[in-house]
Amino acid sequence: MIYFNNYVYFLICIIPALLVTGPFLSDLAVSIIAIIVAVSIIKKNNYFVFKNKYFIIFIVFNLFLIARSIFAYDPILSLKVTLFYFRFALFSIGIAYCFYLLNPKIIKRFYYCLIITFIIVVLDGYCQFIFGYNSLGQARFHEYRLSGFFGPELILGSYVSKIFPMVMISFLIVEENKKYFFLKIVLLILSSVLLVLLSGERAAFFSIVLFCFIFLVLTDLVKFKFKILILVVTTLSLITAITFDEKTKSRFLDQTIYAFYGGKNYTTQEEKDTALEEAKSNKQLVIFTHDTHSHYMSAYKMFLDNKLFGKGVKMFRKLCSKKEFEYDDWSCTSHPHNTYLQLLAETGILGFLLVFTIFILCLIELAKIFFKKIFNKKYSVDNVNICLYGFFVIYLWPVMPTGNFFNNWLSIILFFTSGFFIYRNNKINLNGS
Repeated sequence: MIYFNNYVYFLICIIPALLVTGPFLSDLAVSIIAIIVAVSIIKKNNYFVFKNKYFIIFIVFNLFLIARSIFAYDPILSLKVTLFYFRFALFSIGIAYCFYLLNPKIIKRFYYCLIITFIIVVLDGYCQFIFGYNSLGQARFHEYRLSGFFGPELILGSYVSKIFPMVMISFLIVEENKKYFFLKIVLLILSSVLLVLLSGERAAFFSIVLFCFIFLVLTDLVKFKFKILILVVTTLSLITAITFDEKTKSRFLDQTIYAFYGGKNYTTQEEKDTALEEAKSNKQLVIFTHDTHSHYMSAYKMFLDNKLFGKGVKMFRKLCSKKEFEYDDWSCTSHPHNTYLQLLAETGILGFLLVFTIFILCLIELAKIFFKKIFNKKYSVDNVNICLYGFFVIYLWPVMPTGNFFNNWLSIILFFTSGFFIYRNNKINLNGS
């Protein structure tokens, strides 16, 4: 049995809040938890963890990343990411053990920390939308976007959409069968989806809508007529927001049309007046935006240059300006803004297949649940697992712009949820017997 102290329980509970502060404190918490888990495994001789097939697959993947980094264009830069990437596996094991040892005590504490953090972030976002300033006095950093506590990072929508599944999971475990359960579900969905829309983050909006669709279709928490009610109320709220808020309408309609026709995002009303018509006159469509189209084509060229192993983690930023990989003047950025194109460019087919297989397996599990519900009316679904599979599907969804797959902030969210999945499905023998 892995040993834990109160510091680990505390760190786990405050991780959702630490994520709001940025990557440093949250990654520090992850590293501390990983070190404690590693030391505990060694001191208690709990080496059975290392025999688990999921842990072995991850370590092999990590070793592959390290080996590729050694032979990358800039080995030092690449190794900064891959050398200690295994800490996320130890972090996930720590999450699983923590929930296993203190269930349901730790789940309730974590839920209250999570829901309080989530509500504060959501209310702060609405405050910035209504008054022009958030609770800290920060004005909008972008005319068409909300950022709340995240300031110039502009990731309010991303945070809400990625944390929302874990909020729903914790909510189902703690609040199910309690008073006003249905009303709380409605408020959670409506307030979260609407805020992500108002944040101006189109990919995040697609993600949270997709998750809510999976949740409403597959779970059996509420009756069908109430699901329809939630859908109608949410849809009407979104239509109202787009209709009556000019900035939201411009971001999701005008700018989207403009971007698909190869235009570059405008930021002021003056630019908007002429940009849309000019973009429509351009008959050549692009993938999402001109910028992302250029990133994707540059990543594709890197993949073709080394199909099996890729160019090495974090090498896109170093190679995108090279003549053989450059698509146009907009090719270069820190990463290609698509999970699978990044994996193909930086880790080749080997890295791509591992992650894409996880996505396909999650889709298969959701499909199994869907067909079982259709053909077996008495089939009892596991609502928490539906939310977990739903999270992995939206996180790994292939056809949309995404963040850097190896980004610490995003990895913490991914591996935290993975740790809960391990606990929930006993993917590691938690008692060591």
